[in-house]
Amino acid sequence: AGCGPAAMCGSTGPRAASGRFWTIVLGAAAGLFLLGFLIGWFAKPTDKKTSVSPHEDTKAAFMAEMKAENIKQFLYNFTQLPHLAGTKENLHLAQQVQAEWKEFGLDSVQLVHYDVLLSYPDDTKPNYISIIDEHGNEIFNTSLSEPPPPGYEAVRDVVPPYSAFSAQGMPEGELVYVNYGRTEDFFKLEREMGINCTGKIVIARYGKIFRGNKVKNAELAGAKGVILYSDPADYCAPGTDPYPNGWNLPGGGAQRGNVLNLNGAGDPLTPGYPAKEYTYRLDKASGVGLPKIPVHPIGYHDAESLLRNMGGYAPPHSSWKGNLNVSYNVGPGFTTNYSTRSVKMHVHSHNEITRIYNVIGTIRGTVEPDRYVILGGHRDSWVFGGIDPQSGAAVVHEIVRSFGKLRRKGWRPRRTVIFASWDAEEFGLLGSTEWAEENAKVLQARGVAYINADSSIEGNYTLRVDCTPLMYRLVYILTKEIPSPDEGFEGKSLYESWYKKNPSREYKEVPRINKLGSGNDFEVFFQRLGIASGRARYSKNWNVEKYSNYPVYHSVYETYEIVERFYDPTFKNHLTVAQVRGGLVFELANSVVLPFDCRDYASAVSNYAHIIYNLSRNHEEELATYNVSFDALFSAVKNFTEVAASFHERLQQIDINNLIAVRSLNDQLMFLERAFIDPLGLPGRPFYRHVIFAPSSHNKYAGESFPGIYDAMFDIKNKADQHEAWEEVKRQISIAAFTVQAAAGTLKEV
Repeated sequence: AGCGPAAMCGSTGPRAASGRFWTIVLGAAAGLFLLGFLIGWFAKPTDKKTSVSPHEDTKAAFMAEMKAENIKQFLYNFTQLPHLAGTKENLHLAQQVQAEWKEFGLDSVQLVHYDVLLSYPDDTKPNYISIIDEHGNEIFNTSLSEPPPPGYEAVRDVVPPYSAFSAQGMPEGELVYVNYGRTEDFFKLEREMGINCTGKIVIARYGKIFRGNKVKNAELAGAKGVILYSDPADYCAPGTDPYPNGWNLPGGGAQRGNVLNLNGAGDPLTPGYPAKEYTYRLDKASGVGLPKIPVHPIGYHDAESLLRNMGGYAPPHSSWKGNLNVSYNVGPGFTTNYSTRSVKMHVHSHNEITRIYNVIGTIRGTVEPDRYVILGGHRDSWVFGGIDPQSGAAVVHEIVRSFGKLRRKGWRPRRTVIFASWDAEEFGLLGSTEWAEENAKVLQARGVAYINADSSIEGNYTLRVDCTPLMYRLVYILTKEIPSPDEGFEGKSLYESWYKKNPSREYKEVPRINKLGSGNDFEVFFQRLGIASGRARYSKNWNVEKYSNYPVYHSVYETYEIVERFYDPTFKNHLTVAQVRGGLVFELANSVVLPFDCRDYASAVSNYAHIIYNLSRNHEEELATYNVSFDALFSAVKNFTEVAASFHERLQQIDINNLIAVRSLNDQLMFLERAFIDPLGLPGRPFYRHVIFAPSSHNKYAGESFPGIYDAMFDIKNKADQHEAWEEVKRQISIAAFTVQAAAGTLKEV
């Protein structure tokens, strides 16, 4: 550094002395600043450009504001009591969330109520299952409750394990073991083994598919009751102990859950319309999707007693055997020595119309307040909700706090952001569906995207994302900006660890992203309204376990402690999920041009068209006989691909100062998902209206592509009238071809 500003060079006297002093001080300061700047500069990740836009600065501040410690505290607060839908505890939690969201700085936070059909056990007559001897004596009864986890012995209002919306009844009969109760399991029993389930009580193990599909399959097979149980093969991971010493399900634990087959209807008594005071209701007995037979869940200790003396046929395949010390004989009935014994169910649960409460918070957008980006997750739990849903609700709470902090400093997003704490998700996605039904007109005109936020963790292996193809590119870009929390990936991005642990099977050199199925609150937004949707959480090694959930799922053992001790002690995975969910919302709400890439939809649809065509080629002869052609679909896919490419080119040339041009192209992007909606819905499933994706007819949790064609071809060789069956396939191909072509039309230059 040269001379200080106070003195001429070479001067003497006090001024010169003070000048030299300041020269040294300022020189040292400048040197230290430069050194610090250079250290900072070279310590920066090399692939990052210096932030220039206020958008990037604000996003960085938003992401940095979220803290693992806060998420941990929120999870603790949300899990001290049961929060069953329709109870006062869950209303109290709604009011607490409302007050805190207001405090965080949202523009408005409302409680929105609906009166929906819920289901509860009878306080005076407990549900249980008995083994009955020839004199009608109950010689074995299943337990009436789960042994409480340490520290929770005194908690009141823990609902015992039950199957919500089960029919009432006390059926008695012979037991048949039906493996997972899947479509293919019943085919094996009926077609290959000649076992008739009519008038029998079936016992199915949990896992692989949604429990409601198991019950539907059993009903169709003629069963008069269903027992669901958790087998250690599906709910005990090797190498860990049952809770509290590990994270496995104890033998006395059982999985609660609804057994509806709503197919997207929402409240069973008000399908298609919000369950408000003025709404006409169906008769309680004739609600949508209600099972007609009793259903009850048990743990593996009780299941062992029921299965121990099973007789009849041996299991048809090793895949029918779980890990209990029993034969896994299929039945019907017990072995010769015990053949006079039968099984009796006692189910006295009742359905009642009950008030539920969503919490809806908003931050109004500046430039486009009439465009909505929604972040929603549920608040109601079966018991403590340690994982489901509160690990998700705690993350939403921290995202809201972070947005609120920016908002209080004067920032606003470009588009309106809506935050939702849904009620009664566990009873059939009721809170979210009723709200979307009430606001359907506005949502289909103005909804940009919906990001779901149920459980943040279901394992601690890697990220899991399910979303519309429109969001693939956004998810990949965002995860490259977020640090990986995984051991061995220090200093690397979330994208890198995710790609390393779960590469895509369809596309080269990207991580796997799954199709959206259902079983969560995005259903109405995506499958019914056609609003682009996505979800993200930390998951287990998906290659090892397919659909069975984490071991203590929906049991009393899903506590704060199981998360804090075993799943995510530092809450770093929760923070990562908060950054993914929050980052998606931020980008969707704030990017000038919507971060959707229609070319990824083109490649996805092309991929799905080839998959369904290859499936049809198992029936070459029939394709020829009945003159079935996929040409129209492939032609539409080709057109869509070309139009998407040229739309993307136009998007690159856009003048972002031309507000009307930007708005026009953004609307084409927003309405692309909507263009895949068929107003008539899928056959027999009017509320599943998306032509490209639907929940599988055989497993609500899984997504199926081109579901109309898929279902028309499913098991087609066993349809009585082959001509009629293949005509329906042709009709579905034409609907798909029309829809893809029509969607292409929305992207053409106007």
